[in-house]
Amino acid sequence: MRHTRTTSDLAQYSAVVVALVLLVWPRCALRAQEVYKSTDAQRHVVYSDRASTSTAQKSVVHVDQPDPAEVARIAKEQEILNAQDTQRKQQQSVDDKKKAQQDRDKQARCDAARNRYYTMRDTRRLFQRDADGNRVYETDPQADAQREDARQAMIAACGS
Repeated sequence: MRHTRTTSDLAQYSAVVVALVLLVWPRCALRAQEVYKSTDAQRHVVYSDRASTSTAQKSVVHVDQPDPAEVARIAKEQEILNAQDTQRKQQQSVDDKKKAQQDRDKQARCDAARNRYYTMRDTRRLFQRDADGNRVYETDPQADAQREDARQAMIAACGS
């Protein structure tokens, strides 16, 4: 069986790992480290654990133990931030899908209005069907008014 991890699973997993590392870390003896400071050929200051030249200055760096409560607070804060980021991405995906569907719907309405207008414009005589299925032809002013209504509907649906 294959298990797929979600982003929130990974965020929780990473928070647990960080917390465990930070809980074990204070028990490890932190010692002062020797660091050498020198200048390279381009006059940049370089720090290293090995002396690159005989003129490199030795420095001692002291490492302080982290506060376990602060470490736990930071891990929890990072977990919350990751969860918020995941939620924000999911909402953005939903919004993008909704916008794409609205755009498709708008285009479909535009196409339908445009087809109706062009059909009415290209038809010589407009008619309606009566209750018996017979054609009842519109007068020229009625047909012109229907064509204008179809043109206005097309402009409203398509934006131009």
